[in-house]
Amino acid sequence: METIYYTMNPWWEGKDFESGIDRPEYLYRLPTLLKRKQVEVIIGSRRIGKTTLIKQFIKRLLQNGIPKEDIFYLALDHPALSNLSISEHLRNVRKIFMHEREKKLLLFFDEIQESPNWEIELKNIYDLENLKIFCTGSTSSLIQGQGGRLTGRQIITPLYPLSFDEFLLFHGDKPSLSEDYKYEKLMEEYLEVGGYPEQVLHPSIEYMSNLLDDILARDLIRLYPIKKAFILKDLLRLIAASVGSRTSFNKLGKVLGLSVDTVKEYITYLESAFLVMSMEKWTTSLSEKVYAQKKIYFRDTGIKTLLTGTADEGSKAENAVFVELQRKKIPCGYFAESEREVDFVTGTIKKPSPVEVKYLSSFDWGDRRFSGIKLFLRRFPDTRRLLLITKNADRELKVNKTNITVLPMWKFLLSSESYLRL
Repeated sequence: METIYYTMNPWWEGKDFESGIDRPEYLYRLPTLLKRKQVEVIIGSRRIGKTTLIKQFIKRLLQNGIPKEDIFYLALDHPALSNLSISEHLRNVRKIFMHEREKKLLLFFDEIQESPNWEIELKNIYDLENLKIFCTGSTSSLIQGQGGRLTGRQIITPLYPLSFDEFLLFHGDKPSLSEDYKYEKLMEEYLEVGGYPEQVLHPSIEYMSNLLDDILARDLIRLYPIKKAFILKDLLRLIAASVGSRTSFNKLGKVLGLSVDTVKEYITYLESAFLVMSMEKWTTSLSEKVYAQKKIYFRDTGIKTLLTGTADEGSKAENAVFVELQRKKIPCGYFAESEREVDFVTGTIKKPSPVEVKYLSSFDWGDRRFSGIKLFLRRFPDTRRLLLITKNADRELKVNKTNITVLPMWKFLLSSESYLRL
């Protein structure tokens, strides 16, 4: 066992280790995380970069002078570790270095859900030991559901696919703002390839296909009572073909030969594996919010490319904007009246802020495709601002009381906080 510990913790022997390309968006939070007592739980899809981020945290700690023997990392999905509890692993490492019991250690547990009785174990060592604990997990329902014993003791951070800014960092090509034509090309690639780090570095349809199969097998079929597992991929294809449209569970059920309840259950499973996210209607009516059709988006546009091909940039652009709103923790919903819609509405009924995605190269306010947003402005005439996200149109205008900002997709994703005025 000691050999495995040293293999997983090469810094104990002063050896360097691979930590990938930094993700500053998450790394800058490390000082804040270290100041609080709670267990840090980082959740996200398989191969989204959770292990790499943990290694980046560890490298930053070592650079900041934390003693190497005070940092303990375990990949709990390693078969040789499954027979020992977390507390036994902790006891073993204290024994190796003859740590005093009160000495504070920094623990990093990768794929925590693979450890037996992990939630009880974490609670016990959290309550009784002087520790700062970081964990990762690949299935949100398992982490959030079984982690009930950690209520008040854990803070969950979702790890998203690469943002457009991170995509440029990984791509190694961030043009000057005067080279907008380069950004347009890079945006097209981002929408097609998505934000899984390995896929960005080495694009491959085979990689994405294997990734999806791995997620379905290990995070869904293995964990949930799915009677018709072969239908999951068909369900994903149907969702991918209708991104941006309201989802009819009845229609999906008829096509797949499933009951409505089973369709809803399967979609919940897909959400728990970080494949899709749903959005409710924007309304003050609680019953309408619950019973109205939802829209379903992918967490990563590369998965949609795998399922429906390289076309359909418009729906991928809408998908990417939704993911950005979620990344920034901005509540939103869609507005719909009859067949007319607005993609996203943030804010309150008194101060709504609509966001409409039209992946077009030109802008004409008289275009019939803006009928949904025009209806919204008639219904809510006090709307002060509106974002219209396009392919490369860029201008400002005012319609009645509403200031309308028309801007390219790449410009929005690089500075979404300023445009959303967070």
